[in-house]
Amino acid sequence: MRFEVQMTILKALKQFSILIALLPSLALSEEQISVEERISELIAEAKVSCISEGGVLGLTGDEVVKYDFNNDGSTDLTVLNELEYDCSSSASLFQGTAGAVIHLITDVDYSYGYAKQYKFIKAFNDVPTVLFHLHGISCDEVGLVPCINAVSIHEGRFVRMRKL
Repeated sequence: MRFEVQMTILKALKQFSILIALLPSLALSEEQISVEERISELIAEAKVSCISEGGVLGLTGDEVVKYDFNNDGSTDLTVLNELEYDCSSSASLFQGTAGAVIHLITDVDYSYGYAKQYKFIKAFNDVPTVLFHLHGISCDEVGLVPCINAVSIHEGRFVRMRKL
C-alpha cells in the first residue's frame, strides 16, 4: 500500500513538473491578431485609462505611422507612438522623463518599450532598422546621457542584441 502511495505521488509530481515546464510558454504565447485590431485595442485601452483619470484622450493623427520597406504598396511595420497621446486631465499619464511607450507591430511580431524618440532607417545593406533614443538609465547612466538602442527587422520579426 505504501509503495502505491509513493508511486501515485511520484506520478503526480511528474505531471506537475511537466505543467510547470509548459507554463512559461503558455503565458508568453499571445493570440495573433491583425495589426489594425491591435492598434484599435491599444487606443481603446488608452481611452479607458484617460477616462479613469477624469479626462478625454486626444489623438493628434500622428500616433500611427506605417512603413513600406520595399515599396510594394503593403505595410511592413506599423508604429503606435504614445508620445502623441494627450489626456486632458493628466499631462504625464502617457509620457514622462523616460519618454512614452512606442509599439512596433508587424503581421508576425509585436514589441513595445519606453523611448523619448524613434527613427526608422535603412542600415548597411538596406536592413530595416528602428533607432530608439532612451533615457540614460537604460545604458546604466544618468537621464541626460544619450542612450541609443537599435532593432532590426527581418521577415517581419524584431531582432535585437542581447549585449555588446
